[in-house]
Amino acid sequence: MEVKLQAQWVVGSKDSVIASSESKDCVVYATASAFGLTYDQAHGHVKHRFNRKDKRGTNTLDIIDGMKHMAETRESINGKFVREVMDAPTKTYHVHGKDFKRRNRVSTFIKDNPQGTYLILTSSHALTIKDGAMIDNIKEGSASKLIKKVFKVETVITFQP
Repeated sequence: MEVKLQAQWVVGSKDSVIASSESKDCVVYATASAFGLTYDQAHGHVKHRFNRKDKRGTNTLDIIDGMKHMAETRESINGKFVREVMDAPTKTYHVHGKDFKRRNRVSTFIKDNPQGTYLILTSSHALTIKDGAMIDNIKEGSASKLIKKVFKVETVITFQP
């Protein structure tokens, strides 16, 4: 199975004054694509929730703490919430009668999870996987990177009587 890199611009990123002056903003792009936000909305959220400083990137521990808080409190953003957190997902391989656990790469995670929306953290990058397509602000994609954390993003279901 070939990994699809979805070269998709986040809504408003091309026209955004904020986006044009930013760098190290992969978390902003990942948040925007995972939660269906414009670049400017995602920038504001990441700045508030993850303590992001302009033009500086976002500390991984701040992202993890912020996402865990969102999952625990079921905080909704644009009708979506973080449902579960996975630490460094692994896959077990059986070779010569022995089992070996290996951390998943982004490409393996996509193959094993073809449906759903996931915000993925690697060692120094963030991206979104949406229904088997990688949405990444790096032109060549991040398929070979090892995953540190996975946050599943789902739509809030409301029941009407």
